[in-house]
Amino acid sequence: MLTAQTKQDRQVHAEDAKRQTPYFCPNCQEQVILKRGTRMIAHFAHHANSTCRPFSESESQVHLTGKWQLAHYFGETNVELEPYIKELAQRPDLLLKRNDRKMAIEYQCSPISVGKLQQRTQGYNGYGLEVIWILGEDYLQKITSVRHAEKWLQYSDKLGWYLIFWQTRQQCLIIWHHLTLDGMGFLQGWAKTSTGNQVTKRTQSSIKAVQKQIQRQIQMGLHYKVPKWLKLQQFTYEHHGLLQAIPQICYQFTDSEPLICEAPIIWCALMTTLLAEKPAGSLIRQIDLEKWAAKISTHFEGSQLIQCTTQQLVNSWGRQLQRYVDLLERRGFLKSLDEKSWQLVAIPH
Repeated sequence: MLTAQTKQDRQVHAEDAKRQTPYFCPNCQEQVILKRGTRMIAHFAHHANSTCRPFSESESQVHLTGKWQLAHYFGETNVELEPYIKELAQRPDLLLKRNDRKMAIEYQCSPISVGKLQQRTQGYNGYGLEVIWILGEDYLQKITSVRHAEKWLQYSDKLGWYLIFWQTRQQCLIIWHHLTLDGMGFLQGWAKTSTGNQVTKRTQSSIKAVQKQIQRQIQMGLHYKVPKWLKLQQFTYEHHGLLQAIPQICYQFTDSEPLICEAPIIWCALMTTLLAEKPAGSLIRQIDLEKWAAKISTHFEGSQLIQCTTQQLVNSWGRQLQRYVDLLERRGFLKSLDEKSWQLVAIPH
């Protein structure tokens, strides 16, 4: 930890601490050790046998350095470093104060379980604090799909689905924003840095290449009798379709919401299988689409979007269905009648 207390309960930063002065943990009141050298950032540490829960986790030099850099980045007058919240027995890395808002900033460099992450987030929210998780630079290379990103993804009207990273060497904040999934389920979007650069996060593969990958997955899954693929095959068969014969339009279903940990093309294929049971000229209503999405949901592993609200999830599903409808309208399979109903002009194939 970067701060400790004197006997007079005065908070002291490790870089300002004096070696012969005793310092104490703000939580357990145990005396802590000042560690400061030429190869490490100054910090305090508990003795090896300490049972202090909020401060017992060992911190890497990258984590300590990143916290210190983030405090400077946000402005030291706006930041409280490692404040201990007694009611929660938690201490955010930073407490950021802007206007009337208070935000807990957590800089996460090491792996953490979904349960522990959810517990911390709910603790802060219940205390009336917004929480922003900023990921260490190692995560930049590890996160490629929604499965890797699901527990960190946050949503805002300004940034869409986004992730935030901090690079200690460049002392740079990186925001991946307006994130969606390509047809295979990989993240795509934009990356913006605090230095002002903005680049594409990911480029899409050609439809032909994606089609080859999907067909290969289906072929191998059925050959080796993988339960997931057998169930998908059974579903399409029961609804007068064939899993191997995915309509061409489904390979164009990109920019999907990060709601499932599977290829959105397969989700689109199951929706289209149900649509294809209707004869041309049928009335398709919004409620029909919602029922179909609920029906096929059991065939997909849902994303654990623990950083967003129930309403954000509802809105996300609404955008997902709208993207599906927009694709069918552009290709001439649906004709809009009003905001919540369409006519089926032709059967996708």
